[in-house]
Amino acid sequence: MASVGFRKGLGVTVAQLEQRFAGEINDPDPQRDSRRYVIVDLENNRPIGELAYGELDLEQGKCRVGIKICELDYQGKGYGWESMTVFLDYLFERFKLKKIEIDTLADNVRAYNLYKKLGFRETRIEKGFWTDPDGNAHDVIFMEMENPALGGGR
Repeated sequence: MASVGFRKGLGVTVAQLEQRFAGEINDPDPQRDSRRYVIVDLENNRPIGELAYGELDLEQGKCRVGIKICELDYQGKGYGWESMTVFLDYLFERFKLKKIEIDTLADNVRAYNLYKKLGFRETRIEKGFWTDPDGNAHDVIFMEMENPALGGGR
């Protein structure tokens, strides 16, 4: 989690994560405004990260997304690109979205490059937008992707 500003991790136990996921899994609302999904290495059924959407706004046809490849051995090997490609297609189709938004710390070059490769474009940079738990201010790059079926990028 150091690359996203949490040098000492999130301070969340496995039990707490399991409880959060169970709450989302058991929520029957198909239009829930946020939801997380586990990224699994299908060869060994090992969880390696998560995808999430939030701030789902069906009236404006948009949401925000996030991704974490938490297992270091899996970073930089294409799992993020593959997972996000499937996830973005799912969200555009499932919710008939016009656009999807994402953000990253300006110094998280790996995430920024992934998002650009996926077809996201920068909309703005906010200097000192977020302060991490250690008191360090970070610039944040905000990006968006329009639905490719509606003439957007990818």
